[in-house]
Amino acid sequence: MIKNIIFDLSEVIISGYHGVEKLLQQQYSIPEEEFKKHKLVKNELFLDTMRGNLSEQEYLEKLLQGMNWNISVEQMKIAIRENLNRPVPETMNIIKELKGKYQLILLSDHVKEWMEYIEERNENLRIFDKIILSYHIGTVKSDKATFPTVVQKTGIVADETLFIDDYEKNVKNAESVGIHGIVFENADQLRRVLTSEYNLLQVENEYKGEDR
Repeated sequence: MIKNIIFDLSEVIISGYHGVEKLLQQQYSIPEEEFKKHKLVKNELFLDTMRGNLSEQEYLEKLLQGMNWNISVEQMKIAIRENLNRPVPETMNIIKELKGKYQLILLSDHVKEWMEYIEERNENLRIFDKIILSYHIGTVKSDKATFPTVVQKTGIVADETLFIDDYEKNVKNAESVGIHGIVFENADQLRRVLTSEYNLLQVENEYKGEDR
């Protein structure tokens, strides 16, 4: 029986760093694909920032170093914040339906400064019973140590827990310690799986809105 549901944040509930390349192309003429490839090359640096080992300032300085882009670190910070915190349609409505029936936990890999920005502007995140952030525990979800740490810190039973994330690798890491997993695609898909496979949501009345 599922008693705990762990949600990822970025690209499941709200937008995160992903997608900032479109803004950078529009505002600073940085080619979208070029930025995406460079960001991927610097991915270990990004992961280390989310683990809390580097500040946002340090990460962005290293990210921009040697690149012939007409953008400053401060301008980069503004663009990132412009991209943060846009709702993923309907996910929060599902979470509100689950509130009070299950323990809700937010588990997010995030840069400290970005998460602080989001928390100041998003009262909806208070719906979670517990919030665990990568820079608090020193690991990200792709690290093998993360989910044993989450189980230990929260006191949950793995087999009574469901984890929802948009990255399959993260879901597989959770499943490796006995947590159930769903790879998130969109809110409609999530609702179907929660209803049909886990029976965690009520089946919507197919006759709703029709005369009987």
